[in-house]
Amino acid sequence: MGTILEKAKAHYQEKLSEEPRRLDVPEWDSTVYIRPTMNLARMGEILELTSQNKTAEAMALTLCYRLVDEKGQPVFHKAERLELLRTCDPDVLSRLVSEVNSDQLNGEDVARD
Repeated sequence: MGTILEKAKAHYQEKLSEEPRRLDVPEWDSTVYIRPTMNLARMGEILELTSQNKTAEAMALTLCYRLVDEKGQPVFHKAERLELLRTCDPDVLSRLVSEVNSDQLNGEDVARD
């Protein structure tokens, strides 16, 4: 039996290996995929922006970190987050963030429902 750290790392690797969930974006005539999770450092960046009342920027960063294409490559890069904020439909971005955040259910949650 391994240490708790080894078990925690194995659990995280298992989560990372899950298939991304498909998300159609009709406004962009595109399909993107939601990564199953992100690391704590990235989550910390998002929480830091939120605590600084930079909610929109935190939302854009969430999309940068969680949305990928069919090959698993990021759809947006961190350097593009401000451009997303300034030049893309906020209603679409908000809906996508809601979809990403609703993706937090795990198999145990689904099994209980």
